[in-house]
Amino acid sequence: IIAILIALLLPAVQQAREAARRSTCKNNMKQLGLALHNYHDSHRILPPGDVNGGGYDCIWLGSQETRNHTGQLYMLPFIDQVNIYNQINFSMATGLGDGNGACTGPTTGIQTAATSHSIAVFECPSDSYSHGPYTYTSNLAYATNKDYRTSYSFIYIEYNTGDNSSGGTYDTATTTKTAFGHNGAARMRDFTDGTSNSMLMIETPMEKQSSIRGPFWATYVATGPVIAAPYRKINQPYSATDSRAEWGSPGSEHVGGCHGLMGDGAVRFLSENIDINTLRAIQTINGGEVVPDF
Repeated sequence: IIAILIALLLPAVQQAREAARRSTCKNNMKQLGLALHNYHDSHRILPPGDVNGGGYDCIWLGSQETRNHTGQLYMLPFIDQVNIYNQINFSMATGLGDGNGACTGPTTGIQTAATSHSIAVFECPSDSYSHGPYTYTSNLAYATNKDYRTSYSFIYIEYNTGDNSSGGTYDTATTTKTAFGHNGAARMRDFTDGTSNSMLMIETPMEKQSSIRGPFWATYVATGPVIAAPYRKINQPYSATDSRAEWGSPGSEHVGGCHGLMGDGAVRFLSENIDINTLRAIQTINGGEVVPDF
């Protein structure tokens, strides 16, 4: 009898726990939405998707030191993490390593001390990843990094004046835009599709992106902390032969889909069966699409 009762009650308990975790995840995204709006109120623009992302802290761009900052770093004062923010030297790289070999540039130990923290609002409690620091065992060039993941990525299509390796900037001349980009971002006045029809952030699984990649909240050295969702369906299975596309694939461990943060601050649960064209449409801020119910 006891075994039967346990068998009957266990699914209900598990569902209740997941409902609580899903609610926490939704609240996390609401806090991030408020932080982005407060940042915009202070700076009249959203934070950049990344700053010189994709390089390393050696010689990269004309003898300039690549900083590899993510947009999440700039949100820290607006999510009650000003103490971490004040420890970061924004003139230095936030990631130590060189994908091509040993790095001879200045060390970033002080940055590691500042960024080696798990920040609850950046993590979905339903994600089964360990939530601990990630060590780059498969790439010795990055082995000194102890980075923490994030479950939430910026909506970001690489509309830029260069490519990732050449440090391209957010291209203000591009006709169709997303909210974030390399070294730049949009202003709320640019959301001509309407903020309720344009997405800012979306969930991204912390584990199966690719062999060593993110998303991470602090550094862009070995990760794409931004989303490439226009090319990936929600919860699309991981493919070892398509690793670059995994850098920012949307999804979660919630049953049936993931959360998305809209420009007006609302958090929507997006079905993994959402039409790919609709998913693409809500990721642009001025595409002029007619967006159906989703």
